Amino acid sequence: MWLKCTVGTALVLAPAALASAQIVAPSGRTLFNRGVLVRSLVRYDAFEEPRPDEHLERWRSINAVVWGARPHLSLSLVTPLVRLERNDPDGSGARTVSSGTADSTIFARYDVLRRNVRAGSTRLAPEIGLKLPTGGTFGRGSTDVIAGLVFSHIRDPDWIVSDVQFTRRGEDDDGLRSGDRFRFDLAYLRRVFPREGPGEPMTLAVLELNGESVARSEVAGVTLSDSGGTVLYVSPGIELLLSRRFVLELSLPVPVFVDLNGIQPEPKVSAILGVRWLF
Repeated sequence: MWLKCTVGTALVLAPAALASAQIVAPSGRTLFNRGVLVRSLVRYDAFEEPRPDEHLERWRSINAVVWGARPHLSLSLVTPLVRLERNDPDGSGARTVSSGTADSTIFARYDVLRRNVRAGSTRLAPEIGLKLPTGGTFGRGSTDVIAGLVFSHIRDPDWIVSDVQFTRRGEDDDGLRSGDRFRFDLAYLRRVFPREGPGEPMTLAVLELNGESVARSEVAGVTLSDSGGTVLYVSPGIELLLSRRFVLELSLPVPVFVDLNGIQPEPKVSAILGVRWLF
């Protein structure tokens, strides 16, 4: 959670509050006032294919720019790059590699509730977004509407950050409409260093619960049986606040519940490494 606190709380809260945020949430759910935040992360996912000896690996480089346009309003642009590697199923060990851009998303987030106190803060912010068909190789070709709600409650040395998000997906030029998506993220953070109070550098332990449920896709009104489903992750992580404006973060999402419809690759191993800069 990036914050620029009021004068009365800045000396006590600013170093700790600047660090607290979710790692796994799609856009980090970072709330702050004014300035520009740049977030870059790399996420690795390995999947088990339904057929023997097949293995799928995905690398995503997700880059977000967040502008604190007003004291209560922030605007975001998120652009992903994707790389897929797959073992050929003939047993030769050869790999097929494809890479390219995915669709970009723009967000607007507004604080309807913001209460700063000496020991922390409480904030509630609805958000709306559009996923635009700007991608190349991994673009969906549709315009999707996104609505969400972000909540944070900080009482040093403990933080709770949560969000829910619903995506209404549109139809692409080929008549494919991917299933609507609902997801949630709940993160608990605790300052573990320094023990006596916020300072620099500072270390936060992070534990997240991340869930996603996707409806089946349709083509020309026909439902695709091998699509959609629900996945739940438990994601331990760590955030290192190296300065008031620079954070290094690491998370290891572990799938604890996987219920996919039909025949689809199942998630097995994930890792996230990211940085955040506040200008």
